[in-house]
Amino acid sequence: MEQRKMAELLIIPMMVLSLASSRAQQWPVSGFYQIISGDYSVCVELCGILNSSLPDANQSYVELAVDAQSNKVQIAILGADRQTVFDNFGSNGCTFLTNGVVLADHVQFAWESPLPFGAAWSYTVSNSAGGLRIDGTFSEGIIEFWHANVVAVLVAAVPIPTLSLPRGSGSGAIEFTVFNGRPGQTNVIEASTDLVRWTAISTNVFPSTDSICPFIDFQDPASTNLARRYYRASSKGSFD
Repeated sequence: MEQRKMAELLIIPMMVLSLASSRAQQWPVSGFYQIISGDYSVCVELCGILNSSLPDANQSYVELAVDAQSNKVQIAILGADRQTVFDNFGSNGCTFLTNGVVLADHVQFAWESPLPFGAAWSYTVSNSAGGLRIDGTFSEGIIEFWHANVVAVLVAAVPIPTLSLPRGSGSGAIEFTVFNGRPGQTNVIEASTDLVRWTAISTNVFPSTDSICPFIDFQDPASTNLARRYYRASSKGSFD
């Protein structure tokens, strides 16, 4: 029974747009952007400078999250699967740059950490034809990398919540994790037995205690009595 249920389970990511404040409708816009061109270079003390053109499998999309209330921005560079986060500097791979400041014609990311870590970066995100242009440099210890003339165009106005593969709990209920959210973002989980009639079974807010990579763990007790169950997740807005 459990194997049948797991085999017939279908998880559907979904995007729902919502009305935000007029300030949030101005550039920059939260969402997914597809990289169409650009250059990436990395310098490691032992092997010299390596250059490559974008997009590639590790850097194909950009996710931009704009907090209209605080006028701050965070950005992540994603792989071709829209989930794997570019990570080339020893971070946890959840967010590329945080706390960018929205200025008149660009967003500025700048940071310099104290020794002994000595990490520093300076990035700008500005308008390009229908999208973003990204330029900047990151350095830490023996590694340094930079992006130049990276152009990305908008493909989805609100980042889509992502559901993990389902797993079974000790009681036999279906469990999964909702990620690819931001602190304060409202997420709705819906369920269906026929892909026609959908019922909201959970409304959660991504926790503000994890500003880098928030997630929601979900368990559906009702799934123990059903032979077939479908799920989808939707966002009610970037910072509702």
